[in-house]
Amino acid sequence: MGHQRLGSIPTSRRWADVVEEVAGAGTAQSGGAATAAHAIPDIADRTLQAAEAGLERAINDPGLRFTFYLLTQIVLAAREQDWRDRLRQLGIQLTEASSVFEFTAEVQRVIDDHLLTHGGSTDTSEMAQQAAGEAIAELTGPNSVTLFGAGEEELKAAVRALSTKAGFSNLGQRFFGSFMTRFLNFYLSRVTAGQVGGRLGGSTGLTEFNDALRTHCLQSAKIVHDFCGEWYSKTEFKRGIDLDNTSGFMAVALRKLQAELRRQREGS
Repeated sequence: MGHQRLGSIPTSRRWADVVEEVAGAGTAQSGGAATAAHAIPDIADRTLQAAEAGLERAINDPGLRFTFYLLTQIVLAAREQDWRDRLRQLGIQLTEASSVFEFTAEVQRVIDDHLLTHGGSTDTSEMAQQAAGEAIAELTGPNSVTLFGAGEEELKAAVRALSTKAGFSNLGQRFFGSFMTRFLNFYLSRVTAGQVGGRLGGSTGLTEFNDALRTHCLQSAKIVHDFCGEWYSKTEFKRGIDLDNTSGFMAVALRKLQAELRRQREGS
């Protein structure tokens, strides 16, 4: 299941082009000369190498595994008649008037509580937590407001739409795309520190870079789109999803992303 590359991945911009944008933005901010063109491929290559090694370490991150496991349980809860009771069992407290914002905040709180009692937060777990909140908000927010209101039933329906094989494929791709945006930015900031003056911020070009990076990572995460839906659907049907089999899934998913980074590095 999911061991072959599933379709071609469209990329609107080469990774080196995205790196060139942040390098240019950083040097403009620091008042220095633009990063030499010959340095861009090296920065791009070293960032992907570092991120690829980082993904290997992330495989064993408990916070990352729990966060994705929680996503599976949240969407499955939306299938239940009394989904608030099922969410309560997960630690998520909702009212009839809870909004997407409040729902997302509750999800983040549950992850925080889990991390506090399981070794504490890591850079990887924080990135996963932020990615989960972003994925939920982006995919449920627009659909949780209808002509009939924006209450519990609308929110439940929006989340339930993600509980199908296709819906969870989209949720998985959005989660990993958001996670990889933060992950690559984390390593890019460190690789470029000596050449563009450290962590970037405040540049007028930074917004464009962030948009380009986000698009690049979401498109790259297409490699796990079908795999997420297939694993979710088959695992839930055959034996149910738990933390153990989520850990196995995460190892395969991250290695697929590693392979994609390697492909981009070799092709850049």
